[in-house]
Amino acid sequence: MDNVVRVVALPGDVPAVLATAREALGIPHLSFITVVDRQGSFELTYELMDFRGASVRVKTTIEGDEPVIGTATKSYPTANWHEREAYDMFGVAFAGHPDLRRTYMWQDHFDHLPLLKSFEISTKRTFEGLR
Repeated sequence: MDNVVRVVALPGDVPAVLATAREALGIPHLSFITVVDRQGSFELTYELMDFRGASVRVKTTIEGDEPVIGTATKSYPTANWHEREAYDMFGVAFAGHPDLRRTYMWQDHFDHLPLLKSFEISTKRTFEGLR
């Protein structure tokens, strides 16, 4: 039998759902946050674990071209890096995040979002000297 509790939440309810999972259910660990570009909306999945084999999977969908959702860092400090990665790769902003800046891409030199389906991969070679 599967020990995963699956929750589908409205975007505005996600921070409260995560707080309930941590405080009332005693789920101490946020394992990851995934983002899927659905071209017009973004599907976010939060995977929570309790180290005894049970987990809670919270899913939500954010509509629009400038997606914003409340931060999970208040309940799960490890969300800091997961949210920064989602911001850097997809442009999903997390309201209330303590340090929402890019992690992989250059802050002032690369304003593209490389994991969006609309991102066009350049045909120009980056390292012309390497052959």
